[in-house]
Amino acid sequence: MHNEKMADSRDMIGAHDAMRRQFGAMPALIAGVPAGDAASTEVVADHVLMMVDFLHAHHTSEDDHVWPRLRERCPDDVEPLIETMDQQHAFIDGELDALAEGGRRWRASADATDREAVAAVAERLLPALFEHLALEEERILPLIDQHLTEREWKAVVEASFGKVTFARRLLMLGMALNEASEEQAQLLRAAVPAVVWYVGRPIGTRLYRAHRERLSSASRGSDL
Repeated sequence: MHNEKMADSRDMIGAHDAMRRQFGAMPALIAGVPAGDAASTEVVADHVLMMVDFLHAHHTSEDDHVWPRLRERCPDDVEPLIETMDQQHAFIDGELDALAEGGRRWRASADATDREAVAAVAERLLPALFEHLALEEERILPLIDQHLTEREWKAVVEASFGKVTFARRLLMLGMALNEASEEQAQLLRAAVPAVVWYVGRPIGTRLYRAHRERLSSASRGSDL
């Protein structure tokens, strides 16, 4: 391993920023859907369920590919930090399950009570999610860069992408590129295969623009 190029995990920050924007906007997005409007409810509820899937995919790829390697390679004093990450994942995953369950119920009913319930779960998730993302950037990314090779890190990114359909993958890329700085865009470019970048960037950008317009038409609270 010592001859291999080491990981550069800064592309994770662009993915995290996309998550912060999407989940941060979610409570108002949900609350802004008119009660009884089944078509608009479906558009926004499907977006909520998609974001739950994205974050689950992100977390399980870390659970499977990052924590075991850090446990194996880092000094023992890092164990409490990884344990904290595990606990945060478990809590957030429980909240995501509640969000998905509420989202499905609301999608079926288009009811104001179900809408308020799912908006409340989306709001409740934010402090734990934001705390976790910040801690991961501050403490975990430096460890990844120190203890994982570039090849291993790309496999983590690929595992996360591999859990979603190709069209969703392109939409995810468009979402991450939306409002990304040029530096973040270049880091994302380095993280994905060249063909995905050259084909995926223009298509993903278009897909995300159309997605955002649908959300905007469905909700008065859309701020994406």
